[in-house]
Amino acid sequence: MLQTSLSKAVLDQAARQLKKEVTLSNQSAMKKGLKLYREGFVYNAAIVQNGVIQANVLDENVYKPTIYFTHLSQSHCQCSDSYVCPHLLALFFYLYSHVGQIGELIREWNTKQTSSVLPLTKARELVTPSSSVRNWINQFQKSYHLFFAKSNKGNYAFIHQLCYRFFPSLLNEAPMLLVEKRLYHLHAALFTFCRLLEEGRHYQHISYYRSFWIANVSEFMETIKKKCEDLAKVSIPKSFAPLLEESREYVRHILFAGDALMDERIAIYQMVWSVLFHNEKWNQQEKEWLLQRQEERGDIVLECQLALAHLAFLRGNDEETFSLLKKLKFVPIPYVIIWMKNLIHGQQWERLKHWWKLCITSMESYLAATNYSDGAIITRELLYLYDRYAKATGDDENYEILLQVLLPYSASDYSYFLLTSRQYKKWVDLHLLADIDVNDIHRSFLKVVETHDRSLLLPLYHHAVHKMIQLKNRESYKMAVKHLKKLRTYYRALGKKEVWNRYITKLVEEHKRLRAFQEEIQKGKLLNDQKV
Repeated sequence: MLQTSLSKAVLDQAARQLKKEVTLSNQSAMKKGLKLYREGFVYNAAIVQNGVIQANVLDENVYKPTIYFTHLSQSHCQCSDSYVCPHLLALFFYLYSHVGQIGELIREWNTKQTSSVLPLTKARELVTPSSSVRNWINQFQKSYHLFFAKSNKGNYAFIHQLCYRFFPSLLNEAPMLLVEKRLYHLHAALFTFCRLLEEGRHYQHISYYRSFWIANVSEFMETIKKKCEDLAKVSIPKSFAPLLEESREYVRHILFAGDALMDERIAIYQMVWSVLFHNEKWNQQEKEWLLQRQEERGDIVLECQLALAHLAFLRGNDEETFSLLKKLKFVPIPYVIIWMKNLIHGQQWERLKHWWKLCITSMESYLAATNYSDGAIITRELLYLYDRYAKATGDDENYEILLQVLLPYSASDYSYFLLTSRQYKKWVDLHLLADIDVNDIHRSFLKVVETHDRSLLLPLYHHAVHKMIQLKNRESYKMAVKHLKKLRTYYRALGKKEVWNRYITKLVEEHKRLRAFQEEIQKGKLLNDQKV
């Protein structure tokens, strides 16, 4: 029975440890936990395994706190990643009530702490993993063989089943300790990714199947990202070093697993390294291994180069990162954006400042090598990042230069910038360069420039007249006449009536064979001024 499974000595030892944690932190967790216990909101307490108790605690939702009496520091609850939470304390009070008086325990907790308790960090260092990556992979492989034997391999839906049936089935065998459980989950996801990589080879030359495969891989990458984020929330004990060593080798294996899904393989390598491997010694060892591989190949391997760049980034050596990227045919801006997002997330604004120069000097060659859709996406990403950077630092020195190198994708943003900064001549030149029809420009924008200096708008309307005449149809001629009337108004207001007369006379003469155009000119009464 649950009441007899835990001795008073075990519960007293746990109470001493919890006392320190509650004393060091906000006591509101203790008060709420006590209230939940006294109101009877702890139920279905059960032994999960030896020394591990789990229960339901009704709060705003139903939570499942788990207490590890053998490794108390690994206790956890769904509500947060905090070691001590109200739900976990409510479960502890429920358990302790079977061997002692809760009131006395609380009074003792509220007195000044006099005993020495093992610090939480040291307690965590005593935790050791129950298995190894090799054992996990063997276990996954056996499960995969069984799953493969029962599935319809020839059906492209097998890819979907890998993600939504096979992968969840692996999680059922996860260890109980929180850190080990999350590492296990990540490796289950990485193993499944490798199977997606293998199976995808059958679909690469069939467009519909390939699209289905890529879509499932893209969705599964979010699962891997989530597993990495979960690991980033916990502190990994030093005793897990052997498990991390094996993990490092497995992630390296994924990086060089064939030719397909290169972006995804590199993304996985970067995500896992950012979360798990903060050891400088490992970073240096990995760097030497990658350099050796490149030397054996005798040329620059993209996977190696980007992995080396990421290792340099993790070391904080941005100059080395830039140097490695510049050795490539063109700097891969999507990867640069990932690193810049990491810097923004860490609010490393001074460090980020130097990355804008890399973007500006590298953008022309990158955009020349990419398609329009990707160029538009990259532009939106970079401008969003610069906006966050400028708001945090007040530094907008490179903004206009960035807008210029991102043309034509940044034309709308650059137009707005020039207008608000009153660079009206540049604003007109931009629209001429981008071949934007004056009809497509908002009237309020034209009004701003007109109020400042209407002569600046003359080239826009001349350009528009020329374009309309070249279309050679009745409707375009009508539009040309409309623009000509605007030009006549501007020339009159500027006191340049003679210039207008010479222009319209020459235009009519040049296009005298366009009968429909001549008719529209007559209807518009544009030649009347010459008789005045």
